[in-house]
Amino acid sequence: MKRVLWMVMLLSMAGSMACARRGMYEEKYRPQFHFSAQSGWLGDPDGPLLYDGKYHVFWWGHATSPDLLHWDDMGWAMLGDDGSFGYYSGCVVVDKDNTSGFGVNGIPPMVAIYTMHEYSTGIQRQGLSYSQNYRNFRFWDGNPVIDSTSKDFRDPQIFWDEVRGRWVMVIARPPEKKLEFYYSPNLKDWTYMGEFGNVGAQQNAWEVPDLLQMPLDGDPKNLKWVLICGVGPNKTQYFVGEFTGTTFVLDPTMKKFLDEGAGVPGEVFEDFEKGYGDWKTTGEAFGDAPARGALPTENPVTGYFDDHLANSFHGGDDTKGTMTSREFTIEKPFVNFLIGGGAFANKTELQLLIDGEIVRSIPGPESESLRWRGWDVRDLIGKTACIRAIDDAEGGWGHILLDEIRFSDTKLQTDREQTYWADWGNDFYATKTFRDFDGTEDRTIWIAWMNCWDYANSIPTTWGGSTAHSIPRELRLVTSETQGFQILQQPIEELKTLRKDRVHIENILLNGTSPISGFSPSRNTYEIDATFRLTTTRTGHYGLNLCIGDGKQLVVGFDEASSEIYVNRANANGVEIPNFNIVSRGPVETSGNSIRIHIFVDQLSVEVFVDDGATVLTSLIFPSPEALGVEVFSSNGAVRLEELNAWELKSIWNDEYGLIGWLMK
Repeated sequence: MKRVLWMVMLLSMAGSMACARRGMYEEKYRPQFHFSAQSGWLGDPDGPLLYDGKYHVFWWGHATSPDLLHWDDMGWAMLGDDGSFGYYSGCVVVDKDNTSGFGVNGIPPMVAIYTMHEYSTGIQRQGLSYSQNYRNFRFWDGNPVIDSTSKDFRDPQIFWDEVRGRWVMVIARPPEKKLEFYYSPNLKDWTYMGEFGNVGAQQNAWEVPDLLQMPLDGDPKNLKWVLICGVGPNKTQYFVGEFTGTTFVLDPTMKKFLDEGAGVPGEVFEDFEKGYGDWKTTGEAFGDAPARGALPTENPVTGYFDDHLANSFHGGDDTKGTMTSREFTIEKPFVNFLIGGGAFANKTELQLLIDGEIVRSIPGPESESLRWRGWDVRDLIGKTACIRAIDDAEGGWGHILLDEIRFSDTKLQTDREQTYWADWGNDFYATKTFRDFDGTEDRTIWIAWMNCWDYANSIPTTWGGSTAHSIPRELRLVTSETQGFQILQQPIEELKTLRKDRVHIENILLNGTSPISGFSPSRNTYEIDATFRLTTTRTGHYGLNLCIGDGKQLVVGFDEASSEIYVNRANANGVEIPNFNIVSRGPVETSGNSIRIHIFVDQLSVEVFVDDGATVLTSLIFPSPEALGVEVFSSNGAVRLEELNAWELKSIWNDEYGLIGWLMK
């Protein structure tokens, strides 16, 4: 009888706790299958790890999970500091051999190393805290472990170097776009070793690095080092190569892709490596020959291929001039190019001319880092044209940069620098991999902060001003014919356990828009997996309209002609957010006869995985909670929807996974 009463009391308590918890996690826009902090700011995922059968993530709050889905928020983890600094990003390791001496009674400590951002000066130093209970971390009185006078020295990531028997740290020098490497025998005393940088995306600050080994093409005997690096304010790039013990060295194949454009689709019309040739110049701005990077008094120029580019900064920003190519016949559907410089329409722009008339034009991006842009010229095929670069501007940004003009079957309108991007959306940042200290995880898994510093402080959440971490993704490093290497990303298998009843349709000829028969989600927490057959003309434009209501919708579409997947949230939001209404685009290699678009929508986010994670886009969204409509669409002709599966997804916060469920097992 006592046991029965005890169970009844526990169930009653559990019911009350579950109801309180459920209400707490049901605020407007609260994600239901992503981890978000119970309250307060959720920052970068720091120190994701697996130890003693439990997954941990820090920010410097602390949460744990048995399955990477259902999380217990354990609150603020850091204790004992004097309040003079803020905790910036870092990592956590399990010191299994107690090299630090913080372990007790044979139990290894957890050690957190992070950036201490001093409030009074802005100086950033590296600090250490340790945990003996795996919940709270005690500030070490010997801090800082790496002293500094810099305001930009942050985000340490640490791993154990088995070959050399020591700890290794990779840490960022953000404005310099480089990473530094240090070693330590005990996590307390650190010695500088080397650096890596000035490659890939260099327009914005480098932050939050990670370094690990991954098997290439699933072969555990062929391990490659992968260096991951955040590019502020919202992107993640990665590199493949070797860790020498003191620094990181790019794989030669990757170096050719980054420095020379090897594998970029299309035939080169002009790369400016042999002078101006038959280009005609006027004025002084372009000089007598292409430049080797930046010109005198110009800020550093990056993002061009090989040694030379066209640069109209000769004589400074006030000089003017034009540069016009030879005539050519348009035979390919797209003209792609790397462009930089000022963003003045009709003043610093690239133009396509037919019979002396401007038929296409585009200004620079107001950046000294060149990035990919392109023109769709399908309607001009067979015409005779020429390309003209103009500099008719004075003062700041009164110049244009140009390189690598290519005629192609694929459009490169990504507006990004040439590097290996992990995600083509606007909200996948500070990416970190889970470190396996149990030796039982046979997968490589990463998560990221779903946000962007362009608007992070303006988003309309009510539980503390931040969003969530991405769904955990399993990674595979594979060989790529076009770019040497590629990381493929897939949602972890555990997410399938959240699926409710499946809605299935197949073999539908789609022309226009149509609701998904039988699928009416009760809220915007669902998964859709759709496969479309490519059309023979390759001019189709199709995908899904999501979160439809009150004249608004989120569009996830595929443009066959440009071979781009896109997420258009410009008319998807029930609130106004500065700098938010944008379209994200990612290139897709369509080597087969169909394209698979796998989508996860969770109240404030959409994550899109194309063709088994070869291209991924992550974007925040803030639709009205009543905007629940879902459609498939096709424009520019009919397309066959081969198969579509849709599931509403369960919440990770409700009773089913709480104490009641555990007691009833």
